[in-house]
Amino acid sequence: MIDLFEQWTRTLAAFLAVGATYASPLSAGQQPPERNVEGIVAKVDGSKMAGACVLASVVDSSAGNLGCVQTDKAGRFAMRLRPGRYVIRAKDEAEGYPDPLFLFSADPTAKFPEIVVGESDISDLRVTLGARGGVLEGNVLDRATRLPIAGAKVRISNAREPSAYVEVFSDKDGRFQFAVPAKPIFLSTTATEYKNVRTGELVLSGGQYRIVEIELERK
Repeated sequence: MIDLFEQWTRTLAAFLAVGATYASPLSAGQQPPERNVEGIVAKVDGSKMAGACVLASVVDSSAGNLGCVQTDKAGRFAMRLRPGRYVIRAKDEAEGYPDPLFLFSADPTAKFPEIVVGESDISDLRVTLGARGGVLEGNVLDRATRLPIAGAKVRISNAREPSAYVEVFSDKDGRFQFAVPAKPIFLSTTATEYKNVRTGELVLSGGQYRIVEIELERK
């Protein structure tokens, strides 16, 4: 006959064995499972935005954006994210909706939700793009030879708030392109062995595509 102490010992051993099985569902070094995150991207007027790039940015991290997924014809998107806190942003630079990550392109009318990914999937997110801007294309040329200048740095700044700016560089053909908000802007262009040039104030309306020619003179 088993005495009470031996019975208690066996019960405790069985309990500890079960606890050892379930106490840590993830082994050392194993990553937590990803979750589905789905939603829709819309314009300010409520119409759906097809072909937009949707980005997930980790909150309180310098890791930057995690990839880019495109919305379908109905403006819907789906991505998989590991547990954590994210801000879901969207852009479509080819259509004049600038990258919202830059202060230069900040727009209070844009709605980028912050989410917490945990143990369940997330659906029915709504991301709203800000006001539509324009697409600026430029050609940087040598004033004397009319040849393109590669690697010229073009600073595009808010004419009303100069501390808000972005910098782009001309390619091997002297060209650059950037989606800009519908706000007054200045262009300041610099290149090695050339004098700096600043354009007058420019404003691109929503959906406008403009080409500018920037001539630099050698020092």
